Amino acid sequence: MTLWTEPAVGQWFVSNDGVRWWFDSGDISLDFAYTGSMGDGRPEWEYWHSPEDAEAWVLARFGVPVSVTQADLRSAKRLRDAVAGLVTDVSQGRPQRPDHQAVVNRYAARPDVAPQLGDVDPQPTIDQVLAGLAREAVHVLGQHADGIRECGGDNCAIVYLDTSRSANRRWCSMSRCGNRHKVRESRARQAAARSTTEPGTDRPDPTGEPE
Repeated sequence: MTLWTEPAVGQWFVSNDGVRWWFDSGDISLDFAYTGSMGDGRPEWEYWHSPEDAEAWVLARFGVPVSVTQADLRSAKRLRDAVAGLVTDVSQGRPQRPDHQAVVNRYAARPDVAPQLGDVDPQPTIDQVLAGLAREAVHVLGQHADGIRECGGDNCAIVYLDTSRSANRRWCSMSRCGNRHKVRESRARQAAARSTTEPGTDRPDPTGEPE
């Protein structure tokens, strides 16, 4: 993406129980996809209820103002849903849907923000921003599809791009699913320890001799 500044990646989510947590998707195109429901139809995941919401997102990510109309918002959501569908396909081991690919390719073929010399303030249009997001999605889905994964937490289908050096990221967030996993493991170890020390339990003979 050739906007003047590197986009800020990651965003705050609020769980169903009201807990606010930080999600690093690994790439701006996945952040873009996660301004909506990622194809699962849950309205509570929708961040872009109005053109102003889209304008605020672009300003926060790229530091540049854009003007968004209702028609622009519908166009942005069309691209967003296609990216979300492709990312979900890859994370679940399915072939990428050609109709979603066609949408992303169509947006990626449009001109994005061209780099310029000198002290020039960028004044992109929303169409240029969408073109840049589509090109980033093409790059990720084409060159880094093997890093797109689904969270390993129970009942969590959040998708991210693993950008860790060791390529072994397992959770959408260590403070959420990673922490839940650690708590479950700790409780399981404590339960196992209690079962070997409480009276009446079957324990091995320390002498190793048959009773």
